[in-house]
Amino acid sequence: MKRVAAILLSGLMVLSLLAGCGSTGGSGSGSASGSGGGGGQTGGTVKFSIGASSVGGGFYNGASSISTVVNSKLDGYEATVEVTGASANNALLTQAGEIEMGMCATEVMYEAYNGLYDFEGQQACPDIRAVMPGWGGIYMFITLANSGFESLYDIEGVAWSGGPVGSSNQSLMNRVLDVCGISVDMSNLPNSDASRALGDGTIKGFTLAHPASAVSELEATNEVKILTIPEDKVDAFKEKYPQYVWLDIPGGYYKALPEDTTNVGLYNMVISNQNVDEELVYQVVKACYENQDLIKSIFAQFGDEMSLENINYSTIPYHAGAIRYFEEAGIEVPDDLIPPECK
Repeated sequence: MKRVAAILLSGLMVLSLLAGCGSTGGSGSGSASGSGGGGGQTGGTVKFSIGASSVGGGFYNGASSISTVVNSKLDGYEATVEVTGASANNALLTQAGEIEMGMCATEVMYEAYNGLYDFEGQQACPDIRAVMPGWGGIYMFITLANSGFESLYDIEGVAWSGGPVGSSNQSLMNRVLDVCGISVDMSNLPNSDASRALGDGTIKGFTLAHPASAVSELEATNEVKILTIPEDKVDAFKEKYPQYVWLDIPGGYYKALPEDTTNVGLYNMVISNQNVDEELVYQVVKACYENQDLIKSIFAQFGDEMSLENINYSTIPYHAGAIRYFEEAGIEVPDDLIPPECK
């Protein structure tokens, strides 16, 4: 019940901004969170939690990878993975100081930090900060080659599954349809059901993010066609929805895409609260990059795509502790990703 209450009240808990990076505290603070969050120090060990998602999901695997590194490689720290409602829930819990870190997708980070859409008003999360990049996902619009569709403009009026209600797939699809000025007969099927429905002709297509085993399985018995946002609408989409990133689907990953293909996407990141101890964040980030092979052995995509070169995919400023590590590693942090308290 505490978690539920935290979500309901998180918008009311606006934490005071720090005067500068130096005020975020050091290893001698004795607490994982300067705002009195869920972490703390017990018997000389700093304990903190990482908000994930349901067990078995990508976020849970990502958080588990980090906790494994912390608990096996970082003396004096202990990480616990928390089952949560994923991105939006993690942003709210992080803002409320109920978890020290959480997994979150870049478009949700942007909307939470800036108080947009579901985070408007008291649900805004101005204190969340990025910690490190995780792995990317690229949206795809899946249909069959015999559909006759050459672009998204051709799907006007057809039966299409945008993804489960409340999912990022559904949200993205609605925004794409809006920018393109088209409408479809929308349903909201789980990915596996949507793949079967396309195969038997119940729907004409569905939306989901790469990498997706559902597409590879569909290609085993069908010739698939993968559509992307029309070129003449890319700039309009970027202008209206700057919270999304643009990534490449590697050529050959699917039979339908022999060449690299760019489309709108997201990056799954680790976030924290600006008031969480700088030393904690610094040590966790440092340990993860020094043990990248261990992360890769647990969750290959995370280990492959957490490269420091990918810090620019963040859509909100970084935590002071993360910036400290990046600068030590010789990585220049763009000015727009440096938080107000560090300027």
